Amino acid sequence: MPSSIAAAWPSPGRFALALIPGLVLTLAIAWLWGATLVEAILPATRIMLGWIDDRFGILFLGVEHNWQDTVVRLRVNILQLFVMGGQVIGESPTGWLEVTTTTGAMLQPLVIGPAIAFALPGAVRTRILAFALATLLAFGFLLIDLPLTLHAYVWDMFVDYLDPDRFSPLMVWHEFLHAGGRLGVAVILGLAGWRLARKAA
Repeated sequence: MPSSIAAAWPSPGRFALALIPGLVLTLAIAWLWGATLVEAILPATRIMLGWIDDRFGILFLGVEHNWQDTVVRLRVNILQLFVMGGQVIGESPTGWLEVTTTTGAMLQPLVIGPAIAFALPGAVRTRILAFALATLLAFGFLLIDLPLTLHAYVWDMFVDYLDPDRFSPLMVWHEFLHAGGRLGVAVILGLAGWRLARKAA
């Protein structure tokens, strides 16, 4: 490791201590306003779902609270014929498909990324800038991640039952995120915010 990078990198103990206040702040914000934030971007999510695949019509898209979780619920029907696994999937005016994802999972990069950026070394002003930049990057990721995740859950229902051997880049990405990839994305976004802040400083 180059000496300039080694000098800037914190010891694990210092990093862990610095990470705690950032996580407390981002977790509190997510708990208080996370669902409101997700609900605010649903109009953009609806538009992007139409861009991703116009074979499905959206019957319902919203944030719901139950006794255990706060979830984003998507209900769709089929508008156009398509073929999968040798079977023709047709329009169904009365049938529908429904998927959900938790807001907690979707907000993970927004919680972790800025906290990591704030915990990394630098002057207070640089760390605050790093926090803000990582927040913007994580928000941009959320705008893309939410519609892709919802569509992937819908698509997964067809793949599982009709063509389980089908290769889909969307499903590979979805499985990566579902298996802990959002944590990795959060770390990358936090580091990116920190690097950008150091360059700006």
